[in-house]
Amino acid sequence: MISANLTTKKQYFCIMNPTTPTIGEGTRIMHFFLDTLFICILSYFIYKWYNFYVFYWHFKPFRFGYFFFATTWAYTFVTELLFCQTPAKMITRTKVVSSNGTRPNLWQFLIRATLRTSLVTMFGMAWNEQPFHDSFSKTKLVSTGA
Repeated sequence: MISANLTTKKQYFCIMNPTTPTIGEGTRIMHFFLDTLFICILSYFIYKWYNFYVFYWHFKPFRFGYFFFATTWAYTFVTELLFCQTPAKMITRTKVVSSNGTRPNLWQFLIRATLRTSLVTMFGMAWNEQPFHDSFSKTKLVSTGA
């Protein structure tokens, strides 16, 4: 049931308890492997679909890496914008929120998707206990509960 202090449907789906602990490294590693698996499968099918046009209609061929990184960015941006979480985060019941516990804005999602596409984003955990995409977008990952 929706609480009386919630005013919009958007707030109902993305509200977070500010006392919820952030997520640890093991869960983040699981997100990385699951999302990468989903992205590999999706980008492979897009690559094969495009190669049909390369073969039969003489489109300009591109290497698989272009499809992989474009799919990574689109996958991250679209799923987090619509649901505040990727499919891997849905499996582990975690969600992306702003540093103040509310739904991130469009710019935060753009920054997260762009930095997550880079290969060095996880190295941020060595210095500040968060990946670069969380640090620069001022977001955090929290548990959504049971």
